[in-house]
Amino acid sequence: MKNIKKYFQQKEQPQEQKKESETEDTQGKTSIKSPKIYNIKSPAAGNYPQGLYKYPYKPNSITFEQFTQTLEWFPEVKQTFAKNTQYTAVLTLVPASSDYTFKNVCLDDVTGLPFENISDISSEISDDSMIIKIVFEKTSAEDAEAQLIFYDDFEGDTLDTTKWNVCPLWDRQGRSTWSGDMVSVGGGYLHLAFKRDTELGRSKSSKKSIAENWIKSGGIRSRAEYGDEIIFENTFGYYEAGIKFPKVKGMWGAFWLMTMAQLIITDDAVIGAEIDIIETMANPIDKFSAAYHWNGYGKDHRNAFSGDIKLSGIDIYDGDFHVIGLDWSPGEYIFYVDGTEFWRCDGGEKFSGSGINRNPNYIKLTVEGADFAGALPIDFTEGEMLVDYVRVYNQPKPQVKF
Repeated sequence: MKNIKKYFQQKEQPQEQKKESETEDTQGKTSIKSPKIYNIKSPAAGNYPQGLYKYPYKPNSITFEQFTQTLEWFPEVKQTFAKNTQYTAVLTLVPASSDYTFKNVCLDDVTGLPFENISDISSEISDDSMIIKIVFEKTSAEDAEAQLIFYDDFEGDTLDTTKWNVCPLWDRQGRSTWSGDMVSVGGGYLHLAFKRDTELGRSKSSKKSIAENWIKSGGIRSRAEYGDEIIFENTFGYYEAGIKFPKVKGMWGAFWLMTMAQLIITDDAVIGAEIDIIETMANPIDKFSAAYHWNGYGKDHRNAFSGDIKLSGIDIYDGDFHVIGLDWSPGEYIFYVDGTEFWRCDGGEKFSGSGINRNPNYIKLTVEGADFAGALPIDFTEGEMLVDYVRVYNQPKPQVKF
């Protein structure tokens, strides 16, 4: 294994000489100083690769940086890293505007580069962009064991703010409001409460049918309550939660993944997508659904939808906990309830050629209501959705041991 720090020391003198003698004209553009790149993990046989496609990255945030990043793996990884194979990660850094350039930027100016299992690393400048090639050592002859890369069993009596924050105070779907006081932890569960709040509704709408059916509800996310700090985000992996869903017309619970890159308008979902692992809007007819959305939420919005689903022998509204899962690979999304697949999509022609999201998403668990979902039951006052656990693994579902 080559020690990458020693590698830089060996290359330091030639690079310093290049910097001192650099005379390349930047044509009035500002050279990007000390760029920090997204964390790149070493390949391991059986593990999913990382995805990254023009992510407007600033460390631990959604704030736009002076440059975007695209990560590609060679040979191409369609699902997981193969055994006994050498992979090269190609990271392309592109200035976010024509005012900036990577000319005069050297490899040792870049921070955040990986240090382990490296065979070689090099860079080149192409126009105003920087291309970094990282050659890793071969993967092992055996698959690595699956690892938990995120989990919460909701023990204790408070929300673990090293993993979550409550969703911000925010009106949702024209007939509900997320509020932090509707979130609690106790008895080994996350409690996401919701209740009819006509007083709040009257302050939001003069329409009687909306005001009298307004819901105050709870939600959490692995992102700051306010501001842009990201606590946890990930691309390809197996995502799972144990959830007890309520059955109340006019409201629904959801387990979903979100990225602000979803708001960037493109022709496909590769650059960023909201992934709804499960939503229970169809609870009055004992059904549920999954979906993904891209191109923002305005006139350019596009989505793919599973349709309302009911699985034979599985009733997620029976008052028990059910295991909700998503296998998100470079080639497809596979959605599960209690280990049974209910939707699979590869982003191909059947799905408008949308492609598969290659940007990291953070996690959300929420309850909310909407006018289009119908009026609340006349006698409804309050309810809750319970979450037993959330887990994220770095391998596909078949290799996960429970």
